Amino acid sequence: MTDVYIREGNTRSGFTMVYHELFDLYHPYIGDKATLYYLYLLRYRNGDKAKADFGRSWRGRDGVIEKFHMSYSTLPLLDQILEASGLIEIEYKPSHRGRKKIYYIVNDPLEYSEFKRKELELITKLAILADGDRRIRTLLGKEKGSKLTLL
Repeated sequence: MTDVYIREGNTRSGFTMVYHELFDLYHPYIGDKATLYYLYLLRYRNGDKAKADFGRSWRGRDGVIEKFHMSYSTLPLLDQILEASGLIEIEYKPSHRGRKKIYYIVNDPLEYSEFKRKELELITKLAILADGDRRIRTLLGKEKGSKLTLL
């Protein structure tokens, strides 16, 4: 038998940790675009526990639109999917420009056992969204999400 040695390679300090549960458990339901959007918000989540905005992300929508070639009308749908899945919560705060500023509270994915306990609740929330708006159904995961229904 051969011993396996994995080299560290080039390591860096500026990174975002991605939990396996995101791809293993959530992605089949929430789909590609919602997963990508969540990862983008996670990348910009404030990780400084001493700050009042700890756990929040407030990246502008223009950057997301340009970077990932999404339409403005897609982002509120993705917000709904991510909120229903429990990966984000949204706060609206006054802005000096007339529109409210959106702050995302970016949550870590649930651990496997906790996800399994809450999976039916997640399925129900996503099915309600999908039954209410066909555009949401097209964004949900092809493995499980797009097949959800309350009927």
